[in-house]
Amino acid sequence: KVQSVGQGCLSYLEIALKTSLNEDLDREQLRKQILDEKVNYELIREEMTLIARENAQRTRELIKNYLETSHEPQLKSKLLEILRKEMPSWEGNIGKLTHRYEEWLKEILAEELDHISKTEFKHFLGTLKKAHASLSHSLEAFRGLLNQNIERVLGLRLAEADWKIEVAEPHQPDIRIGRTFSFHFGLIWFLIPMFIFRPFFERHYVNEIPNEVFVNLSRLAAQWEDRINKAIDGMKKQALKYVQDELTTIESLLSKAHGQTDEIQGAMEELRKHLSGYCAFGSVYGHGCQIV
Repeated sequence: KVQSVGQGCLSYLEIALKTSLNEDLDREQLRKQILDEKVNYELIREEMTLIARENAQRTRELIKNYLETSHEPQLKSKLLEILRKEMPSWEGNIGKLTHRYEEWLKEILAEELDHISKTEFKHFLGTLKKAHASLSHSLEAFRGLLNQNIERVLGLRLAEADWKIEVAEPHQPDIRIGRTFSFHFGLIWFLIPMFIFRPFFERHYVNEIPNEVFVNLSRLAAQWEDRINKAIDGMKKQALKYVQDELTTIESLLSKAHGQTDEIQGAMEELRKHLSGYCAFGSVYGHGCQIV
């Protein structure tokens, strides 16, 4: 890491040295030739923004299709089977019965969705991985074009850059379950004879299961979509900061290095000495390096 940073500084100083040896008019021509339209920040920003937006727009569809295909039918069947086994043992009036059903549904859905979220989330990250690959490629292409310009104009090559776009894996979302009835039956439980109406409510609970599974899987997909798209946007900002910092550095070297030849040469010599000392120390431990 130290060698990489040092070599990068040396390559920047070489650019500054070359620039310092040129007259003002020549330096302006150098700047225009190196910082041409191929490495224009606004064009690169538009390209990376498009990459991030296109991937973000596909996130929900990818997650939703996976959940609907791989989990929704099985989860509906599982919950219906468990409900039919457990419901006959529930006792009490309609208020207690509904409360028991809602608590059961909340507990089992939260458990199942939490399990799906924690064990299957790798299948949700398709657009995140694609965005990372595309942004990394775009960043590499920018660096390559800038390097070509510098080599063509100044006969120098930039040192390899240690540019890595960090992927922030999204946090697990919270699981929330809605209410079964909008009306609170606990207020009128004494008006409803359970020996007559219980089968009706039991059928209602059973019929609610498919919709509850669909709604809560959709909610899970939306929560993951929000987290993944924020991660994609974060990667785009990282990549653009690399580009902006690099262009700012090169612009500064091309415009401010005039008349500083001795200072630049002295700084380069001092830096080479430090790097030589680091490499000599590192060679003792089997990781020597080469100063260019």
